[in-house]
Amino acid sequence: METYVLGDIHGAYRALQQVLERSPFRPGLDRLIHLGDVADGWPETPECVQLLLSIPNSIWLQGNHDWWVAEWMVTEAPHASANMSWLRQGGQSTYAAYQGGPQEQIRQHFHAFFSQQLPYFEDEAGNLYVHGGYDPAIAITRQDPYDLIWNRELWQYGQEAYHYTECFIGHTPTAPASLVPCQRANVWNLDQGAGYSGRLSLMNVRTKEFVQSDAVPKLYPGVKGR
Repeated sequence: METYVLGDIHGAYRALQQVLERSPFRPGLDRLIHLGDVADGWPETPECVQLLLSIPNSIWLQGNHDWWVAEWMVTEAPHASANMSWLRQGGQSTYAAYQGGPQEQIRQHFHAFFSQQLPYFEDEAGNLYVHGGYDPAIAITRQDPYDLIWNRELWQYGQEAYHYTECFIGHTPTAPASLVPCQRANVWNLDQGAGYSGRLSLMNVRTKEFVQSDAVPKLYPGVKGR
């Protein structure tokens, strides 16, 4: 079994299809770890969720955008009452996508996917997977899950992920400075700006071989992302 790690999707279903087709990833044999932010930006969040649900042996981490979506799904608040920060930062496309589909899909995806996302994951090789980052000076079990989805200091300051072999994160786009997965100390960043004008990345954790989608705006001509 190989482990593959997937960056921030942000509703780009066509990009998700591309990386799965281009990668040697074997559904049902290999493990897939999604680093969070399946939602918000491009218009196909429900399709992304449905595809991830169909892949056996998958682990889904919660991103800050997923947190917002889960909050909305709990209440199914009308547009006027929804979190405006969420709507302005890509949530409008997610809201529209779910409102345009079957209403039962909102509850189905909340219970089957969004409520099942993890704050972090540690594998048998001593690697850590977390959406935003964490404070290396404090045991991760003692840290607020909300901080784990928003932390940027681990990446921005080039901190080492102490006590771990390697750490894999998303959340802070490397694009436009870099359109490929980047490493600082023992931390790898898999967010190459798919929510904006960048690409979606899927990497083999052991070999570091990766595939990417096309630039996402080319996959959605005439559609505005985040």
